[in-house]
Amino acid sequence: MVEKAEEQKNLAQLEEQEITVKIKRFSKEKGSWWQEYRLKVDRFTQMTEVLRRIKTEQDPTISYRASCHMAVCGSCGMKINGEPRLACKTLALDIVKIYNSSTISVEPMDYFPVLKDLVVDLDEFYDKMFKVKPRLYPDKDVLEGKVDHRLKPEDQRELWKFEQCIWCGLCVSSCPAVRIDPEFLGPAAHAKGYRFLADPRDTIYEERLKILIDSSWRCTYCYQCFNVCPRDVEPVTTIKKTRAHTKFMKEKTKVAETGEKHIESIVSSIRETGKLEEAKVYLSTYGLLESIKDMIYAMQNGKLKYALVQDTKVKGLDQIKKIMGE
Repeated sequence: MVEKAEEQKNLAQLEEQEITVKIKRFSKEKGSWWQEYRLKVDRFTQMTEVLRRIKTEQDPTISYRASCHMAVCGSCGMKINGEPRLACKTLALDIVKIYNSSTISVEPMDYFPVLKDLVVDLDEFYDKMFKVKPRLYPDKDVLEGKVDHRLKPEDQRELWKFEQCIWCGLCVSSCPAVRIDPEFLGPAAHAKGYRFLADPRDTIYEERLKILIDSSWRCTYCYQCFNVCPRDVEPVTTIKKTRAHTKFMKEKTKVAETGEKHIESIVSSIRETGKLEEAKVYLSTYGLLESIKDMIYAMQNGKLKYALVQDTKVKGLDQIKKIMGE
């Protein structure tokens, strides 16, 4: 055992490499600036360890968040070489290999206000997370201990993936819809909200619908949340699944009604031609007046020709209808 440990130590030393870490610093007094640090790392060195060593050995004024160091707490979300990542789940030499450079840049997450260096203000993020009521509201008889409220295996399979959200905020930091639409709750809140919306043990289904449906139709489906999630939660999938519950809403917002029209128009276009005819779908979704306004805008910007493209039906349309269950 001693020989094996010595061998591993020697191997790690052989793979040691000096890196340069460029950290984007920030303080209210000085504003933003970049600062460089050099240190040696091996193949086991996480970026949280890199930051810890810089803080303890070189510069105690650096501020960052980190706690569990095992991708569970979500504290160490930041941008590493421009990518939203968990620092604890990121090995320094992996980044060196991916980018073929010994220089690694570290910045605070986008979108959130920066408090100091890599520490951002997550108050708005938490407000939206709590807005979806992220806990189970069981039946009164369950609370009184009169009955057990068990979960079927198939229900557990549906919920399990979406239970893995660790509230790190990476998906929100990379989401363009959050930036442009204050009414959009964000991908993390939808992942957490759907986890309870789909739980058959929950008793506030109608209330959850009112909270989630309108927001779900505000997502732009850019899939950035899908790409950056460190736990493979797939928040965009929960948004799609939430939209499917719109039919159960008694009173729908204009956004939800427009979203449903859009889906119906897409289905109709594929059923009739086998293709997605953008111009017809847009007209069916937004109506003539709104479409005319946008056509004028498109004409002014030289893009009207794309709206007037004539499509022909695809061959084997009957096969497409079979796939659609018709």
